[in-house]
Amino acid sequence: MRFRKGVRLDPSQVEDLRGGGGGRLPGGGLAVGGGGLGLVGLVIFIAIQLLSGGGAGGALGPLDGETIAGQSPGEALGSSCHTAANANTREDCRIVGYVNSIQSYWSQALRGYTISKTVFFTDQVETGCGTATTDVGPFYCPTDKKVYIDLGFFDELRDRFGASTGPLAQAYVLAHEYGHHVQDLRGTLARIGNDRQGASSASVRTELQADCFAGVWARHAEQTGI
Repeated sequence: MRFRKGVRLDPSQVEDLRGGGGGRLPGGGLAVGGGGLGLVGLVIFIAIQLLSGGGAGGALGPLDGETIAGQSPGEALGSSCHTAANANTREDCRIVGYVNSIQSYWSQALRGYTISKTVFFTDQVETGCGTATTDVGPFYCPTDKKVYIDLGFFDELRDRFGASTGPLAQAYVLAHEYGHHVQDLRGTLARIGNDRQGASSASVRTELQADCFAGVWARHAEQTGI
């Protein structure tokens, strides 16, 4: 997956708190999609591992959670992530491009879609859903309506578990979390309630639907023009 020549990125859709410990946000709530991999994503992950000769081993442990109760990096993001060339050569700029493409698609496909910022953080961050550490993986907080990710998550997948962290895998992680934002806007998350146990629970169905939404974006990614 490469970005088209001449594309201009919009880094304003990403809030970069790396190296700063994050900022405290008000309120509380339940964050969704911890780990960045939904149920279908886990199956795909295992299949890729088996086909590539790698073992899934203990990788499921930190990935199967669904919820959680010079120039600084932030300055560098705003001044350096503006072109397709930036996105094709820098990981953080590539993530900016994915965020732009995902939100471009949903802005066209879903009436009333509102932009949700992705927040880059390091180690720990204060969110509308409470304090989060990098251990929980990427997640969406419906209280402040933001996606959170420590980019070290991809390094962990690659270095500790031998998983693929190529462009498509990274894009899938972001698209899944934005699937939760779509669910939030449509009122789906509010209907989960206490139905969180068992294979047919609302919580499981929500994760499956977020996987589906990630696939929908991937199918139409070229149409976003990015």
